[in-house]
Amino acid sequence: MKVKYFLQLIRYKNLLMLFLVQFLFANAGNFHSFYSFNFFNFILLAQATILLAAAGNVINDYFDVIADNINKPHKVLIGKTISKKSSLLIYFILNVFGIISGFLLAYISNKPIYSFLFLVIALLLYFYSKILKKIALVGNVVVSTFISLSIMLVVVFPSINNNSPTYNKIVIVYAIFAFILNFVRELLKDVEDVNGDYKQHMKTLPIVIGKKRTLNILFYLNFIPFILSILFASMLNNSLIVVYMLLFITLPLGYFIYKIKEAKNKKDLSILSTLLKLVMLFGILSILFVNQFLLKN
Repeated sequence: MKVKYFLQLIRYKNLLMLFLVQFLFANAGNFHSFYSFNFFNFILLAQATILLAAAGNVINDYFDVIADNINKPHKVLIGKTISKKSSLLIYFILNVFGIISGFLLAYISNKPIYSFLFLVIALLLYFYSKILKKIALVGNVVVSTFISLSIMLVVVFPSINNNSPTYNKIVIVYAIFAFILNFVRELLKDVEDVNGDYKQHMKTLPIVIGKKRTLNILFYLNFIPFILSILFASMLNNSLIVVYMLLFITLPLGYFIYKIKEAKNKKDLSILSTLLKLVMLFGILSILFVNQFLLKN
């Protein structure tokens, strides 16, 4: 198997973004003092999260071969460049090392009960790919929860970074924001993939209530992060953050709201999906500005 196919299978670009997210939040409260940042414990957390996410991507593609051959045939790897047997072996190895990393982190952090959290994540991602994603909204909630949890884990394990209660609350706000945006994007992807999902007898929201009604829901749902971004910026009362939020988060979200009802084909939906992904990236990077504000107050 070529390395490039393996990297495509685990969706390495998404995993790199996940690493960046956790690195920024684990160290953001202490950029002025790098030594307060427990790098070894962070690596264990990032390793556990990334390996479990990679395993989730593999098993998702394994169960989605039929739908993907319809929705995105040019991106299908399993059954073509990678055999089904090899993909299952990769899935098993990634899960084992991910869970071991999580167990080790929990042991070092003196929070052994949290070790089961990583086992639950692995099981949830498996059942998401096999069963839950076929149920309207349930699968969307599971994926969005995982993304949100990847941020929250930095607070769950204080051995990584002993941030102040104020900073921990801000991390929770970002986790909620990430959940909502990912939930919107997951629903948007369901609209994109409706033809292949229908062939696989899935019951996603656009299949159950129709594409038009789902797009209407996305229209109203996106007002939540749109308003939250304005409230969050005004709460911090910092001109730099206000400008940043306006240009890179609020305005793009406003454009999404304006365009979502006009989306007519997969190209339109794909552009809006990419836009949400960029908003999430800029939203995560805004923690750098928020951090500077916290240090001054």
